[in-house]
Amino acid sequence: MSESDFNYKNKRILQIIPNMEIGGAERTVIEITNFLKEKKILPLVLTSGGKLINDLEKANVEVIKLPIDKKNPYSIIKNFFIFIKIFREKKIDLVHVRSRAPAWSAIFAAKRIGIPVLTTWHGHVSNSSFLKKLYNSIMLKGDAVIANSSYTAKRISKIYNVDINKIDIISRGVDVKSYELGKFSKEEIENIKKLWSIDNNKRIILFPARFTKWKGHLITIEAINFLKKEKFFNQTIFVFAGEKSGAESYIKKLASLIERYKLQKNIKLVERIENMQLAYQASEIVLSPSIEPEPFGRIPIETQAAGKTIIASDHGAVKDTIKSGDNFTGFKVKPNDPLALSESIKKSILMDEKDLNEMRHRAVLNVKNNFSLENMCKKTLEVYKRLLIS
Repeated sequence: MSESDFNYKNKRILQIIPNMEIGGAERTVIEITNFLKEKKILPLVLTSGGKLINDLEKANVEVIKLPIDKKNPYSIIKNFFIFIKIFREKKIDLVHVRSRAPAWSAIFAAKRIGIPVLTTWHGHVSNSSFLKKLYNSIMLKGDAVIANSSYTAKRISKIYNVDINKIDIISRGVDVKSYELGKFSKEEIENIKKLWSIDNNKRIILFPARFTKWKGHLITIEAINFLKKEKFFNQTIFVFAGEKSGAESYIKKLASLIERYKLQKNIKLVERIENMQLAYQASEIVLSPSIEPEPFGRIPIETQAAGKTIIASDHGAVKDTIKSGDNFTGFKVKPNDPLALSESIKKSILMDEKDLNEMRHRAVLNVKNNFSLENMCKKTLEVYKRLLIS
């Protein structure tokens, strides 16, 4: 049967993810779900819970809530039988699993009853131990595997000796229009600054990331300390934004270092931001200084989509998402190097206005051409179609 003869309308596609808290994989679930609805395909989501379930339910998407985030062998075996029952009762045509723990149950359940199943590798591809490698290998046992970047695909190919041509590389995407300045009023931008207790005339450098060591907060504080003698420093506020719950001891460590360097007036630790598009427009520069490679990382492409200056560590997927050379679209710095980070911050602040505007224009085009939401969704649907036909 050819693709043109195949009817996709009302096919039932189930995405499985451990939880629907705030994160890149979780956002992708929502984006793919909305796209499938537009195509008259019926999306369902199986998850253990999370804040973003509200977004799915508002869109009238069926959400099946079960404790599928457990990694112990008993839960995995139990879920195998539960998944078979769900797949049959819900008449699922295709299963898309986005994490390892549920993959151990979902892949074997789908194969038992003869429905196609695929995985998306969102996280780090680790080679730290034999057991870790074995545990992760389940992500390669489906009928197809999607990698969220060329970097992730290369890691999978190298560590698991898989032909990279057998991996579907589908980068995450963003809707550029939703990040445009024109989407927000002057009052909205002023209000988010008030929320952060920042004067409207201050320059904001935003650092949105989970409060965890590998994201690079400690290195960033060191970098900021190098900038204290610069003329622009007193007019610059650094906003570290992330989920504080569960990260209390780490935040205490950050606060201690901030106090030691007497940076309390220049660094603010705020809660996770609900409206990232607005936060970008309230900022001039955005930081993503992870000390470990990002498998993808949404911040660099979102910042570029918003027409703002991105400064990110030069490893992982950042090598592809930010362009270098004459047509550079942001700044890439040596990882784990506070001096290099401080120099890039200084350079971006002192950048000629004409050069700055040209760079930002290139950045928006980079996202439109290479990391659009539409492109991500269409490529994912192509994989679904291929598996449904076969």
